Amino acid sequence: MSHHPRLKYELALLFDVLVWGVNFPILKVALATMHPFVVNLFRFIFSLLVLGALHAWTHWRNRTPFFEPLRTHGRAILLLGLLGYVVYQLAFIVGVDLTTSGSAALIMASAPLWTAMLSQIRGYDRLNRLGWFGLLLSLLGTALVVIYGPGSLNFSGETLLGNLLMTGAAVAWGAYTALSQPFVHRMDPASLTFFGLLLAYPILALLGLSYLDTVTWTEVDAIIWAALIFSGALSTGLTLAFWNYAIRHVGPSHTAAFGNLVPVVALITGYLMLGEPITLVQLLGGAGIIGGLFLMRRARRLPLPS
Repeated sequence: MSHHPRLKYELALLFDVLVWGVNFPILKVALATMHPFVVNLFRFIFSLLVLGALHAWTHWRNRTPFFEPLRTHGRAILLLGLLGYVVYQLAFIVGVDLTTSGSAALIMASAPLWTAMLSQIRGYDRLNRLGWFGLLLSLLGTALVVIYGPGSLNFSGETLLGNLLMTGAAVAWGAYTALSQPFVHRMDPASLTFFGLLLAYPILALLGLSYLDTVTWTEVDAIIWAALIFSGALSTGLTLAFWNYAIRHVGPSHTAAFGNLVPVVALITGYLMLGEPITLVQLLGGAGIIGGLFLMRRARRLPLPS
């Protein structure tokens, strides 16, 4: 693959990172008023609208039957949908609600490592020594950014459940990224994303409806709806399609490593929006994250070990 086409997908991943980094404080706005399952009930409606439009455009452009992906790969789409949108999303949103932001970010930073390990085991993607070093450097940088942030890590008993759920979320997202690899080459990634969420949504909807009576609707204002639209249409909508396109074109391990930039974005937005200080160690951590990504990018041009 030439440098220019690959750059296009890396820019799309940077867009994902920007949206996901900003999404954390935005999602907290909705969680302050709604139960996590109710938040999922509404935000994934906006996700389905965006992803459905992308799939419809792909279907029209390629002149293929609308439900063709379900006919040819229905079982794989269902399993990936359950993993990426039920297991991961439920563990993630409840985990974020129960634990501290520092703990959540640090635990989720392990997702690229799970992706690389599973991709290696399954033979989907192989990293040479430079690639593994770049991945570990990026993870180390993430740890520095989080540990030396304005808030300290909290692994006390009262947040233990949240930390365990975040660990499960990291493993689930890493596995989803790795296991999506063969299927993004067999169907359009936007279609895979749309139908995966479509099949998983009834479970999310049932859970959300069961907690609907816990919402005080007089507290749900335009800002909360804007937060749900942003989180649904972008953070769990357009960005997921971009993520699957990147898996196809630059590989799961390389794609997953970009997730380590999310804490950097969260650090910057925390400073701009909340006035949280930035330390020298955090800057060094950010340099480690970016340096690790460049090493992984470089490693893809080098021969793999025999």
